Amino acid sequence: MKSESLARLEAAHGSIQDTFATMPDAALAWLKPGDDYAIGGIVIHLIQSLDGYIGTLEAVRAAGFTDTDGPGEDEAKVDAQLVHARRGLAPTERAPTFADMRAKHARLAALAATADEGQFGTLVGVRYPGDEAPYPTSVALVVQWMTEHYAEHVPHAQQLFAEWKNGR
Repeated sequence: MKSESLARLEAAHGSIQDTFATMPDAALAWLKPGDDYAIGGIVIHLIQSLDGYIGTLEAVRAAGFTDTDGPGEDEAKVDAQLVHARRGLAPTERAPTFADMRAKHARLAALAATADEGQFGTLVGVRYPGDEAPYPTSVALVVQWMTEHYAEHVPHAQQLFAEWKNGR
C-alpha cells in the first residue's frame, strides 16, 4: 500500500508540473472572472495545501503516530496567500514558486516515506484548531488527499489555460 500510494503521489505531482511546463508566463496571472485563483494561483493554492499536510504529518510523527493536535494556521498568512493566488504569478515568480512547490512536495513525500507500513495506514485523531472533534487521519490519507488535490487541478489548470488562449 505505501509504495503504491507514494508512486501515485509522485505521478500526480509530475502531472501538475507537466501541465504548467508549457504555459507561457503571461498566462499565469490570468484570473477568469468569478474564479478564486489565477492560473498560476493554483500553484500558490497547492503550496498552501502542502504546508498544511506537512504540518499534519510532522505532528502525527512527533506524537508517535497517535492522536494529536494538528497545525494551526496563521490567518494573515492564509489571507496573503489567497490574495497572491488571485493575482497569480509574475514572470519573476515562476521559477522560485515552482521550486518551492517541488521542495515542499519532496518534504511531504519524505515524511510519508518515514512511516513504516503499519504506521502508514494507522488512523489517528487529529484535532485542528476550531474543530469540535478529532479528524480521522493517517499518513496514507494525507498522501491520498494531496494526490487527489494535484489530480483535480490538472484539468482545472488546462481548462483555464484553454480559455486564456481563446480570449487573447
